[in-house]
Amino acid sequence: MLGKDVPATVASKVSGIPRPAAPVVSGHRRRRFADVLPEGIDAVARGGIAGSQSRLPAALRRLHRGLLRHMLATGRPPPAGALHRMAGASGLQAGASLRALAEADLVRLAPDGEVAAAYPLSGRPSPHRVELGRGFVLNATCAIGALGIPLMTGRPATIVSRDPGNDRRITVRFDGTHWHWQPPGAVVLLAAVARTGPLAVACLHTGFHATAPDAHAYLHAHPSLAGQVLNKIDAVEIAHSEFGPLLHDDLPT
Repeated sequence: MLGKDVPATVASKVSGIPRPAAPVVSGHRRRRFADVLPEGIDAVARGGIAGSQSRLPAALRRLHRGLLRHMLATGRPPPAGALHRMAGASGLQAGASLRALAEADLVRLAPDGEVAAAYPLSGRPSPHRVELGRGFVLNATCAIGALGIPLMTGRPATIVSRDPGNDRRITVRFDGTHWHWQPPGAVVLLAAVARTGPLAVACLHTGFHATAPDAHAYLHAHPSLAGQVLNKIDAVEIAHSEFGPLLHDDLPT
């Protein structure tokens, strides 16, 4: 039931990083971005975020994981010097590597070439704040990204956002096993204006809404948007499919 807490997973550990198992979902396969985003969005054309990472050369995949870990630890992308050291340790050139990650739609670069986001983490303030304990707060690229951060890390988290239509506060708490949504009828609207482009195009309008009618009203008030209203189970499934595997170290090389 949508008004109840959604069961999630019990985490194991891989290389010191808690590794969440798949959510228990009966009757259908776990949903992915490809099921709900416009076909032209680049990440979908390449099979999603986790799929895109899995196709990287091993050295570039290590750099991508290092970038995610740095942002998880600091809340910010690594400065240029640190990034050059990270790339050099894997025998890579930083600038070319960042461009390759952007082409794979795993990061978004600012006009100056610096990292603005490494999905699901934003290097800039965003409406979706994720607290991973002890008051440390991360910014998520979108609502699905916010749900993906605790699934990617295997850590309890509290997500705070607001309904963009009425400014109502929405809180989603993951205790390591279950999700607790407040208000209980909250949903995720996954929407985009453009029909082509990187995943960042969809991030701008993918947010939490207090109720499904609120989400539909927001779509009606913004006729340039195309999107789908996702219930809790679908939103968590997509977050897990896209972001859950990103820190795993057991992908083929």
